[in-house]
Amino acid sequence: MPAGPETLGLVYFAAVKFAGYTAAASFIKRRIPASTTSAWLVGGVRTVIGIAAGLGAVYACSRLGIIRSEISFYALLAPIRIGEWLLLLALFFRRPEWDWPRALKLAAFGTIWSYVLDIPAIAAVFVIPGGAWIC
Repeated sequence: MPAGPETLGLVYFAAVKFAGYTAAASFIKRRIPASTTSAWLVGGVRTVIGIAAGLGAVYACSRLGIIRSEISFYALLAPIRIGEWLLLLALFFRRPEWDWPRALKLAAFGTIWSYVLDIPAIAAVFVIPGGAWIC
C-alpha cells in the first residue's frame, strides 16, 4: 500500500526533530560550556542540515532501488548522520581547538539520538491528521 507525507507531515516531522535536536544541543552545551550559541539556534541548524541531507539520501536511495523502510536505508544514514553531527560541532562548538575523541563521541551520541527521534517523528507523520496520504 503506497503512502507518503503531506506538507503537514513534513512540518510534524521537522517539529519533532527540532525539539529533539534542541534538547541534544542543551546536553552538548553542558559539556562544552565555552559555546555561547543558543540551543534553539543549534537545534534549528541541525534540523535544516538533517532535512537537506535526508532529502538527498532519499533521492539517492530511490535511484539505487533502496526502499526507505529497509535496513540498508538506515545503514546508509549512519555515516551521513555522523558527518552532519561533526559539521554541527565544528560550526558551534569548536572552541578553541578541535578535540577529535570528544567530537567523535558526541557525534556518535547525536547519531544514535537522530535514530531515536526517527520513531516519534515518523509516527507523527502517520498518526496526526493531515500528515500523510495512504492509498
